[in-house]
Amino acid sequence: MNPKKIVIYGTAGTGTSSTGKLLAKKLGYEFKSTGNIMRDKAEKLGLSVYQFGELCKKEPKYDQKLDTVVENYGKTHQNFIFESRLAWHFIPDSLKIYFYADEDLIYTRIAKRDGISKDEAEQLTISRNANDQERYKELYPHISYPPKKEDFDLIVDTTEDSVEDSVVKIINFLEKK
Repeated sequence: MNPKKIVIYGTAGTGTSSTGKLLAKKLGYEFKSTGNIMRDKAEKLGLSVYQFGELCKKEPKYDQKLDTVVENYGKTHQNFIFESRLAWHFIPDSLKIYFYADEDLIYTRIAKRDGISKDEAEQLTISRNANDQERYKELYPHISYPPKKEDFDLIVDTTEDSVEDSVVKIINFLEKK
C-alpha cells in the first residue's frame, strides 16, 4: 500500500509532530500541522496557544477557517502527512493513524518542549484537551471527539517508542498493506 494521504491524530505530547515530520521526510511527502498553523496564528495575535484556544471557544470562526483549509488541502493535494486533531474527519480518503501515550509521560514531554514545570504542563494540557473537546462538540456535534480508536487504520502507543521506533512501525504497517 502506498497511501498518498496520511493523517495523524493524537493529543499534545504523543509525538505526532516529531514522528510526522520524520515520516514525511522518509516518504518524500509534505508535512502539515494544524498545531503549527494555530501556533503561528496565536503568535500573530500575541497569544499563547492556550490563550488562542480560549479565543477559539469564543470566536468559532478560527476553527471553522482552519478546518476548511484542512478539508480543501485534502481534496487538492497528494503525498502528504497532516498532523491534526480533526483531519481524520475532514480528509476521509486518508490513511488514519492514532497516537497515544501514558499521560504522565505526555506531561513530561510537554514540560520539556515548552520549558515549563511538569505540574504546569499537566494543568495546561488538561485544560487544552477539555477546551478542544468542548469546542468541537459545539461546532461539530455529529463528529465523535475525541475520536474512537476503531475509526483508525493504525494505533501507535508512543509511550516506550522513540520517534524513530514509531516511524519504523508505521513504515512496516504501510509495507504490509
